[in-house]
Amino acid sequence: MNQTQLIIATSTNQEHVDFLVKMINDVYDESESNIWLEGHKRTNSEKLKKVILDKELLLAISGEDIHGCIHLERIDDETHRFKMLVANPRFKGRGIGSKLVDYAENQARKAGSTKMQLELLVPTEVENNDKVFLHTWYTRIGYQKIDEQDIEYIHKGVSVFLKNDCIVKVYEKEL
Repeated sequence: MNQTQLIIATSTNQEHVDFLVKMINDVYDESESNIWLEGHKRTNSEKLKKVILDKELLLAISGEDIHGCIHLERIDDETHRFKMLVANPRFKGRGIGSKLVDYAENQARKAGSTKMQLELLVPTEVENNDKVFLHTWYTRIGYQKIDEQDIEYIHKGVSVFLKNDCIVKVYEKEL
């Protein structure tokens, strides 16, 4: 088996983009099935191409296989945020998420950031096991909850697609 490489995505080849969109949406469909209404998608080709062209999509790959991805964006001079962390189900349990978060943190440091943030969408009426796991994992790797907001405050207009009320928990880590 080839070693996992961590790279900044550059290809906007439609086949690659379609694969990534499907992988991302499939993972979110499964992990957030009790959050979103049927038919809601996390991303689409147009949005993902922009993220790639902006050099904000980081990939874990081995040969032709995509093991996972993470979206890294700059918030301000001192802070980056990561989102859309996805491990390809074929490679789950191999530390892909940890490798991608480490890589994102290193890229943010190289760009001069001293802080990394993430947002965790959490339903308030039902428990989501993936969100419980992520809270525990993010805390274990050094992230602290610094804020909690209604989803409409953070992401205007998105609540119409929700099955349940949700809040957004903001986590931060010093780099």
